[in-house]
Amino acid sequence: MIKLALRLIPCLTVLLLWAVAAQAAPSSIRVVMDDNYPPFIFKADDGRPHGILVDQWRLWEQKTGVKAELHPMPWAEAQRRMRAGEFDVIDTIFKTDERLKYYDFTPPYQTIDVPVYYAAELSGIRDASSLKGFTVAVKEGDAVIEFLHRHDITALATYPSYEAIIRAAAEHKVSVFSADQPAASYFLNKFGIVSQFRKTAPLYTGQLHRAVAKGNQELLTLVNQGFRQIPPEELEKIEQDWLGVPEEKRLAMKYLIIGLSAALIILMLLLASNWWLRGMVNRKTAQLQLSEAQYRELVQSANSVILRWKRDGTITFINDYGLRFFGFSSNELLGKPVQGTIVPKQQADGKNLLLMLHDIFENPDDFQQNTNQNITKDGRLVWVSWTNHPISDQQGTVSEMLSVGTDITELKEVESKLLLARQAAETANETKSLFLANMSHEIRTPLNAIVGINSLLAEQLPPGELKELSRDAVAAANNLLEIISDVLDLSRIEAGKLTIKPVPFEPRMLMRHLERMFTAMIRDKGLQFEVSLSHDLPDCLVADPARIQQIATNLLSNAVKFTEHGTIRLRLAGAPSADGRIALSLIVSDTGKGIMPQNLERIFSPFEQEDLTTTRKYGGTGLGLAISRLLAEMMGGNVTVQSTPGEGSTFTCTIPCERYGRMTAGADEVTVETAAGPIRRLKILVAEDSVVNSKMLEAILRMDGHRIRFAVNGQQAVEVWREEAFDLILMDIQMPVMDGMQATAAIRSAEAGSDRRIPIIALTAYAMNGDRERFLAAGMDDYLPKPVTVDQIRAMLAKAINTQLS
Repeated sequence: MIKLALRLIPCLTVLLLWAVAAQAAPSSIRVVMDDNYPPFIFKADDGRPHGILVDQWRLWEQKTGVKAELHPMPWAEAQRRMRAGEFDVIDTIFKTDERLKYYDFTPPYQTIDVPVYYAAELSGIRDASSLKGFTVAVKEGDAVIEFLHRHDITALATYPSYEAIIRAAAEHKVSVFSADQPAASYFLNKFGIVSQFRKTAPLYTGQLHRAVAKGNQELLTLVNQGFRQIPPEELEKIEQDWLGVPEEKRLAMKYLIIGLSAALIILMLLLASNWWLRGMVNRKTAQLQLSEAQYRELVQSANSVILRWKRDGTITFINDYGLRFFGFSSNELLGKPVQGTIVPKQQADGKNLLLMLHDIFENPDDFQQNTNQNITKDGRLVWVSWTNHPISDQQGTVSEMLSVGTDITELKEVESKLLLARQAAETANETKSLFLANMSHEIRTPLNAIVGINSLLAEQLPPGELKELSRDAVAAANNLLEIISDVLDLSRIEAGKLTIKPVPFEPRMLMRHLERMFTAMIRDKGLQFEVSLSHDLPDCLVADPARIQQIATNLLSNAVKFTEHGTIRLRLAGAPSADGRIALSLIVSDTGKGIMPQNLERIFSPFEQEDLTTTRKYGGTGLGLAISRLLAEMMGGNVTVQSTPGEGSTFTCTIPCERYGRMTAGADEVTVETAAGPIRRLKILVAEDSVVNSKMLEAILRMDGHRIRFAVNGQQAVEVWREEAFDLILMDIQMPVMDGMQATAAIRSAEAGSDRRIPIIALTAYAMNGDRERFLAAGMDDYLPKPVTVDQIRAMLAKAINTQLS
């Protein structure tokens, strides 16, 4: 019995393994996949699935003996139903981190690029980050959705299939979409819109897998083993059946055989009739073969596209580099026209390339060099620089063109990016300038009331705390105005709108004015102020004295701010330069806290001070030194600094100036100050729409005995002027109904032909560079920017009356 049992054990083992195998291998499996993913899978007109994957799964059935039930359907539905357990295998799926939670994947069987396609008229799209602000069309359930969400791209429009996306693109409902490249190329060609869309480099490269439910290793093994049993040549044959073998390849072989046969017959005839020439023919043939080999090696190894094509566009030769560059095989190009293969109908800027092909043959001298867009097999637009050489037949007619092309796509993209960057920078500068101009106007309007009212209070209040507070308020408002002016100056410099105006000036008068400006301020702080002028400095120079004064003011203000004890020194000197000009040196030194060596350059950067403690203790925006250096550089000079911490700093501004003849003393001071002595009482029309500014002006003017009438807009100002006689008009610019410039134009028009001309003074918050000239050109007589003080108003009235009397 024991021996019998031992003999039965192998048989029982085989039966058991057969039973387990029979139980492990199912009779059929259910496979779900995308129903619209050509050429891998798609439904034909009869509703049945066709494509590469259908044929591959049929081979798999033969190898495994297991029935594969294929169920193509919309991709989102396929994934949903696979997750619900309705199918065993899902095909045409990318592996992602999220999907790894639910599936086990086979090895990849196809690599797929996933770019972004966008309408040719759009620009600036190059990767995921540049998609912000665009709505991107995607297929429901596509792996690219997860990718875009990781890059914060959430403005997505979902469609059931790639075909639906590209159909919407053909109907101009979609301008940006992401799709797997093979399917996208197929449908773009199908709908005839290849030239209307460009594509980016791949967002990522995915791989097609087949997958089973997580943990189902037996089924995964079955799927893998089945496909491993299919020989590679059988899989390759399936792809050839679907992608096709061009007829031209068979014709080429046929013609080659015919040609070789004819050549052989001719050779035999020559040998038979001209035997004595054999040696010569052999030598010539060897030379020709060597020359041809060298020529072919040269052509095929060139890193340029070498192309020969006929007048009708037919390609007769293209080298290996050209085939690789355009992505075609030789059979796909030789004998085909350039138009529709490597040349689109038109390039992105609308240029008609088909007409250009005709013109190259008609006027070859005009097209020895030309640059145009070409197109690769996968629909990618590239820029190529071509050198064209016409080839003539025996009659002298140009029959072919030899064209050598160099890829300049990257260069064009760099040029495009630089152009876009420049345009963006110009737009940003314009926007910033407009914003700052509006900000200046809006801040100066309330500042006008603050400065005017407080200067009036400071004048009228008796000595005491309130009088001092009023003065402090005026000082604070003026400090705010200086900050605004610095920001505007920096903006104009960066935008290239600040101009340097060289005029004759006297260095002595510049120094006198700076001394008057700062003496009281410096002495009030308990400091010494020493001013010196080099004796060998010419009496008159040519430069921009207003900008030199601005630099000096910034340097002196800094010295006062950072010096608690000791002396501030201002010196102006000059030295002849090699080109005959004078190098003017403006030197400001102090005995203040000094600057650390590592911060000597940092302090010249906009909005930078030495450190945060400096900002907290001394205030300021950090713009003064930056503007000073920029102004100096605009005038061909520079600002430098030397400093010792704890001992002080010395700033030196050097400006090249032209020499000029001697001027009349005091004739052209940097700042003209008009003495505001007593003036006669006037009847004044004030056009002002701000209530608080009107109250401030009324208080100032009535206090001096003037009679005032107000108008709240330009139209009312014109009507009041027609009704009454006035000595003067103070005209705001920005007003409702009719602005100040329109009102001035109406008044000047009405005065035409008469001796009557009323002085009109612009009293406005517009204080940008060029505003004064603009208002004077509009017919106004003078200009006073807000905010204004009591003294400034009085000086302006005195100047206006004196001018009128003279």
